[in-house]
Parts: sequence; C-alpha cells; structure tokens
Amino acid sequence: MKEVLVDANVLVSFLTDRNEDQQKMAGALFQSAVQREHALVLHVISISEAVYVLRNLYKVDSTEISRAISRLLTIPGVVSVGEVTWSLVFERWPQIIPAFGDAILAAAASEARYDAVATFDAGLRKKLVKQGSISYWSD
Repeated sequence: MKEVLVDANVLVSFLTDRNEDQQKMAGALFQSAVQREHALVLHVISISEAVYVLRNLYKVDSTEISRAISRLLTIPGVVSVGEVTWSLVFERWPQIIPAFGDAILAAAASEARYDAVATFDAGLRKKLVKQGSISYWSD
C-alpha cells in the first residue's frame, strides 16, 4: 500500500474552514485512506505544528483539538510516526529549508522514501521534489 506523508497545513485545512478548496482536497485525501487506497502518515512534527496553529492562531479550545486529533489517528489508513534522523534535518535546516518543522518533514520523507508528501505549501513542495520526494498534489 502506498504511504503519503501529511504536512501540518493539510491537517489544519482539514479541521478548519480556512480554505474551502484545501478542505475539500484534504477531505478527499482522508477519505481515500479510509477506502484503503493508501495509508496516511502523520509525523509527530505535523501533529505538533497543527496543534500549535489551531490553538494559537485559530484559538480553538485545547480539548476540542485533542478530540479532533485523536479522531484523526483512529481513522482507518492513518498511522503516526515520530522517528527522524537528525543529521538529515540539519543538512536541510536552515540553509535549504528555513522552517525547522519543514526540515524535519523533508528529512523524514527522504529517509523513509514515502510514496508522496501531501502539502499545500508550494515552496516546500518544490524543495521536496528537488530532494527526490514526490508531491501528492501538483501546482
């Protein structure tokens, strides 16, 4: 089964109505995991960043965030991972990928050789493709 690494912005778009098009795309991504078309991999950095953004930018109650993330992790076809090789992170951060969380995600994508990475961040997508990762969505 193909594995798709999921960026925090996909989680935030799925859990909020900040961007209707992105919410629909994220919903379709999660639905296809339920249908076992692929597995979605949620790295601890994506979960952490999503919690931070939901709490601090969108002012969502922590209990509500906890419930939402817990439900995401019980969706069939969704798995969580937390491993990362730090030397790969620091090869990327800060010179190639200035955002630390993005560098962790890129390192995880490179090391585990996931079939694709789902992100709405066009700049990150380009950097991921340069390192040999495949983008789930194209520009």
